Amino acid sequence: MEYKDNSVLLVDDEQAVLNALKRLLRPLRCTVRSTTSPIEALEMLKQQPVDIVISDMRMPEMEGGCFLAKVSENHPEIERVVMSGYSDTQSTIDAINKGKISRFMLKPWDDDQVKKVVSDSFELTAMKFENKRLQAETAQKNAELAKLNESLEAKVQERTQQLKLTNDQLKGSYRSVVRMFSTLTARRMGVKVSSLNLQLNQLLVGIAKYSGIEGADLKQLYYAWQLRNIGKLSFTDELLKVPYLQMAPAQQREFQRHPLLAQAACMMVKPLYASGKVILQYKEYLDGSGYPNGISADQIDMSAQIICVMNDYVELTTGLYDERQYSTDEAIAYLQTKAPERYNQDIVATLQKLIQLLAKKGESISDSCIQSADLKLGMKLSRDLISESGILLLSVEQALDQTAIERIREMEFNLNEAFSIYVSTN
Repeated sequence: MEYKDNSVLLVDDEQAVLNALKRLLRPLRCTVRSTTSPIEALEMLKQQPVDIVISDMRMPEMEGGCFLAKVSENHPEIERVVMSGYSDTQSTIDAINKGKISRFMLKPWDDDQVKKVVSDSFELTAMKFENKRLQAETAQKNAELAKLNESLEAKVQERTQQLKLTNDQLKGSYRSVVRMFSTLTARRMGVKVSSLNLQLNQLLVGIAKYSGIEGADLKQLYYAWQLRNIGKLSFTDELLKVPYLQMAPAQQREFQRHPLLAQAACMMVKPLYASGKVILQYKEYLDGSGYPNGISADQIDMSAQIICVMNDYVELTTGLYDERQYSTDEAIAYLQTKAPERYNQDIVATLQKLIQLLAKKGESISDSCIQSADLKLGMKLSRDLISESGILLLSVEQALDQTAIERIREMEFNLNEAFSIYVSTN
């Protein structure tokens, strides 16, 4: 993919390193600027900011940590990446703390990793820009609505006609409404659009068909799945980021209101009434321990039971339920053995079969969580390997040769961590 509208600044006291990185990034078609002087780099950023800065850690004129801290202070919107050797571990950690570094890469670098880090940063920049645009558009719409409400009494008839027209338009385009709110919710929760979303949709539709849900009921089930989290749009960032089991009791009580809020939002669009009823029940459990109403067993709609299994599977594997991410195997085991009374086990069994089936076709993630001592040649990472500090160490789909395995174990030693490593079981 090409990034003609994006730019990167390379800072390293070795011109040979800069030249090598320039050649490496040439296929991305982005603008690449470089300098051997951190001080000159700061002046360059004053004249023309960039999307990402990649800096060496050890430079005679100014330490990379100090340089990136100044970049963070003056240009917080710029992504900051540091390159360092194994011997720079402590200084790298200091740089992360001072400069709010999002990622670091080891020297000698992996070419594919460098290109992925740069392209991911460009994609993140695009998402930030789109988010600002949407916020501005929303603010503009809110301002227009406020102005309209000021003269509401004088324009009752006019508003009535406008609302009728809007309602007629929504009837014909509520699919677009679903996509719009699903996308907004995902962005609010920090979820990236990826092939994983398509895989989860495949699993949902497959389970529904196995359960005999088709036609209009399948459409409402799908809409309910897409809109299940819209009740969380008003939650604070803190509440969205804390795994459910780590929440304080008061936070859990507030969090448990989201199905009610989501149903209320669906009630504003008549074609989504049925989806709203499903969303209201999707956090109810068969044993009556769910929320918001504590209903049980046959009182819960089959569509809600399907979304319940799918949603909890997703929350387990993404770290939204517990403090760590579960592997697919661990998540299925949880649904089957640790809390079997909560879930329809026929649905869980179908989910497991579909995951295995799609995994064989390369269309779904099936993985296990292991320690570095259990790594073997030929294994492939099923998820990004990220340190406790949030640093990307190795990217998803990295094939593990002897060098990669030794690097992982060495990074564990240097960072004094025990990594949870997710590998594909396809």
